[in-house]
Amino acid sequence: MKLSSQSNYGLKGCYILAQNYNSEPIPSSKLEEKIGVSKKYLERIMRTLSNAKIVKASRGTLGGYSLSKNPKETTIGEIVRALEDNMEFIGCVLHKDCNCPSGNVWRKLYKGMNELLDSISLQDMIDDTDKNCLCSLCAEKD
Repeated sequence: MKLSSQSNYGLKGCYILAQNYNSEPIPSSKLEEKIGVSKKYLERIMRTLSNAKIVKASRGTLGGYSLSKNPKETTIGEIVRALEDNMEFIGCVLHKDCNCPSGNVWRKLYKGMNELLDSISLQDMIDDTDKNCLCSLCAEKD
């Protein structure tokens, strides 16, 4: 199974917002630069995350993006499901009455993936990051 680039970029964006949770909103231009994504694509991702109440967008001179809730309370599962159409990778995954031969396998996979992703918060991501990492996401907090 392959997740879309939206999940990758969206998770990177949320990671940056989590690093700066108690700061001013992060301007979209700064997120674009750090993530390496176009303005238009970032806006689409952030709009989806905003509609899912994961991020907040604010306008004006000091505008930008921020997390809607504490990084400890924001799970990776919430972010990925918002950007991946609830991670329904096959039609019958949410239909318990489906009797197709592989349905139980897909439902177990779906359940396991979601349980794992829901067990990891953005704060866990920050805490688990190698303190010696030099990538552009980790090297500097804004």
